[in-house]
Formats: sequence, C-alpha cells, structure tokens
Amino acid sequence: MADINDINANVGKLASAFEELKSTNDQRLAQLESKGSADVLTTEKLERINSEMSALQSAVSDIAKKSNRIGASDVSVQDDEYKSAFDKWARKGDRFQDELEAKALVTNDTTGGFLVPKTVEAGIRDDLRTLSPIRAEATVISTSNDRYTFLKNNHGLTTGWVGETDPRPETATPTLMEITLPGGEIYANPAVSQRALDDSQFNLEAWLQNEITNEMAIAESKAFVNGDGVNKPKGFAVEPGLTTVKTGFAATMPVGTDYLFNMIYSMPAAYRAGAKFYSNGAVSASLRTAKDGQGNYIWQPSLVLGQPASIAGFAHVELEDMDAIAAGKVPLAFANMKQGYTVADRIGVRTIRDPYTHKPFVHFYATKRVSGMVTDAKAFVVLKVQA
Repeated sequence: MADINDINANVGKLASAFEELKSTNDQRLAQLESKGSADVLTTEKLERINSEMSALQSAVSDIAKKSNRIGASDVSVQDDEYKSAFDKWARKGDRFQDELEAKALVTNDTTGGFLVPKTVEAGIRDDLRTLSPIRAEATVISTSNDRYTFLKNNHGLTTGWVGETDPRPETATPTLMEITLPGGEIYANPAVSQRALDDSQFNLEAWLQNEITNEMAIAESKAFVNGDGVNKPKGFAVEPGLTTVKTGFAATMPVGTDYLFNMIYSMPAAYRAGAKFYSNGAVSASLRTAKDGQGNYIWQPSLVLGQPASIAGFAHVELEDMDAIAAGKVPLAFANMKQGYTVADRIGVRTIRDPYTHKPFVHFYATKRVSGMVTDAKAFVVLKVQA
C-alpha cells in the first residue's frame, strides 16, 4: 500500500510540475519574442522545475518497476537442499564443500566454483531487468552454451500466384547467414567480513543478490548501448548501417520538432507499433520544452502506473549510458528494441569463495556470460548531431 500511496503522491506532483513547466516555458518564449532574451529568473525557474520533474519521473518509474517484479515460485525440494548446502559453504568455507558437491548437479568445471541457488539467480536476473533498461526492452533468451549462434534470413524467398491446375515453377530460395552474438564474461567480486558471515541474522542471499546485481547491471547497461563487441556485447548506438537522421547543426539539437517526426517515419511501418524513444535524462529534460507546429508540447509525463513518459505519442525510456548532446554523438534513438536487439544469457551464475586474498574479508567472485547485438537493423533510427 505504501508503494501505491507513493506513486499517487508523486504522480500528482508530476502533473502539477508539468503544468508549471509549460506555463514558465510559455513565459520564457514570450520574453524571447518581445525582448530578444529571456529573464534570468524565468530561465532559472524553468531549470529548477525541469530538475524536479526528472526526479519525480524517476521515482514513479522506479516504484512501478519494483511493483512489477516477478518472484521465484518454482523452487523444488532439491533446490531447497542445494540452497541450504550453498549457505553453509558460503558462510563456513571448505569444510562444507563435499556436502555442496553432493547436492550440485553442475559445478564450475576446474575453477571449483558453484552455481548460485536458483532463488538467488532469479532475483539477480529480475533486478538486472529492473536496473538495466535494455533487458526489459529487448528479446532476452537463455542458452546452455557459451556462444549463441542463429541463422538470419535475408528474405530471398519468393512466392507466386497460380491457378488451380497451373504448373508450379520453382521459386527463389532464401539466403541464410549464420550470426554469432558477440559477448563475454561479466563478473562481480563483492567482499564481506567473516564476522558478518558468522552472524546467523546476516541475510547472505539478499546480500549476494544485491551486490552481484548492482555491479553487473552497470557494466551490462554500458555494453548494450556502446559496447564494442570485444569480449562484451555490441551496443546498438555504435552499430554501423542504422538509419540516421541528422540534426542539421554541428553541436546542438534542432529548435523545432520536425526531426522527431523524421525519425518516426523513417522507420518501416511494421516496426513502429512497438517502437520507443531512448535518451539519457539530460536529453529528456531538453525535450520537455519542445512544441510541435500547432504549439502542443511534444513530451508528456507518465501519470499512469506502469506507463512511461512519451514523446510524440511514443513511449520514452531513459538510458543514462546514451550520448549527451555533442558533435558527432547519438543522443536520441527511436527503436523497436524487442524486434531489433537480442540478449543471450548463459544459464547459471557461478561463484567462487575466496577467504584468502584480503583477510579477514571473504570475496565471492561471481561470473555470468552475456552476449548481445542488433539483430534487425530496420528496427532502429538514430539521431546524430551533425550538420
């Protein structure tokens, strides 16, 4: 109930703030038209309101994401037994390794590590989906292999129309390409004191989930956006050959909103239904004061639980790892991420217990293999700051 109350309170504040922002921005525009410049107090007020709106929008989105988390409910008796053995091993070390090995179906080969319990892994994946926006937007698959390879159809297949008794001539066959998603091993290495582990009140499961998730989510998010594909996923923002709309200015955004509609209608109609705008928070703030040709504000806040803010009627997702507005950068993307970007996870998060490197602290070296890349370039249109 507290979450719902928080959402209602923040949504009300957000709606009021947006009305105040529009009023203040209209005042600023009137000053520009009549005097050639805006009053300093008006500009400062607009910046303050914009900053408050960013915080409120973020708060509403965070609460909504937490409310939509999926809990792990498919835990079997064997899982509980493994979880108990893992807890003993993590707290007390090698003297419980034999017991854990007896319960483990899979170990980390020659490294001596073990898969974290399913309840912990489920929490890690769920939190990663919350903290790393691309995971919530893209197609995410699980694989038992270190490499994920798929066949891409270049649509060479043709068809033909015939009558009931007409001959059926051979049609052209499709051209298939084998593609391997680039990726690598992502790791986290949190540490905790042995004294804390000896405390039965210390929630080891929650601590592991939180520490591993936070470190991995930061690295993943950067790679999904700007990764170079070398021992990591290939980011969509650096993918060559995407449809590109230029700002027309060497280092700034356009004043109007025509470029937004150019982006929207540069995407094939079949992809638009699931498309969204993506940018960092600073770019989002700059778009809040943009108007279309009829004087309507193009950006609208999120005032419904689970619904994001929107630009020109399309959902807007904030990705803090996207570029700022600068020469040669890509600060805004319009994409059907579900259709165009694929993330592949190797099943299982493995961990090694290390009580020796930094005594009296115990490190838990956790690893997970992740791959990702643009798998359908037609699902992306990017804005490049370029004359």
